[in-house]
Amino acid sequence: MAVNGLSINLATVREQYDMKQAVEACLKQDIVAIAPWRDQVHAIGLSEAARIVADNQLQVTGLCRGGMFPAADAAGRAAAIDDNKRAIDEAAALNADCLVLVVGGLPAGSRDIAHARDMVADGIGAILPHARASGIPLAIEPLHPMYAADRACVNTLEQALDICDLLGNGVGVAIDVYHVWWDPKLEQQITRAGA
Repeated sequence: MAVNGLSINLATVREQYDMKQAVEACLKQDIVAIAPWRDQVHAIGLSEAARIVADNQLQVTGLCRGGMFPAADAAGRAAAIDDNKRAIDEAAALNADCLVLVVGGLPAGSRDIAHARDMVADGIGAILPHARASGIPLAIEPLHPMYAADRACVNTLEQALDICDLLGNGVGVAIDVYHVWWDPKLEQQITRAGA
C-alpha cells in the first residue's frame, strides 16, 4: 500500500543513492512520490529519469530547482532565463507537479536586495509564458534570510506571495518549514496563500 501524503525530496538521500537507487529505496517503503533535483536527473539522463517515473507510476511533487535569476549583467540574466526554460521542459518531461524556484541572491558586488528582488520578479515573468504553455506551475521557495546574499533574496512568505500576486496564474509557493519557521507573519501568510 502506498504511503499517502509523503514525498521524499531526493536531496535528503543524495549521499547514499543516485536517482534510480533512491526510487528503489522509496518503493521498498511504499513511497510513490518524490522531488528529484536536476543534477540527479542529469546524472542518469532525462529520458531514463522519465522512464523510471512512468514505469513506477511515481508522482513527482516538484523538480528542484529553477531560479537563480539575479545577475550582474544582461547576459547573466538571459542565461538564467534560458536555463529556467530548460528546467521547465525537464519538469514537463517528468510530469512534475511544479518547478521549485530558489530565486537567487545578490549579484556579485551588489548590496541592493530590492533590485535583486526586482530581477527575480522580472525573471519569473520572462519564463512564465513558457511555464504556462508547458502546464508547469512555478513554485517560489522563500529561504531563511541567512541565504539572502547567495541563494535567495526572497526570504518571507509575504515577499513570495507579493510576486505571485504581481505575476498571476501559474506562480505559487513552496513552503519549507526549515526556512520559514521564524517568519513573524507565517500563519497570516499561509492563510493568504490558501485564499
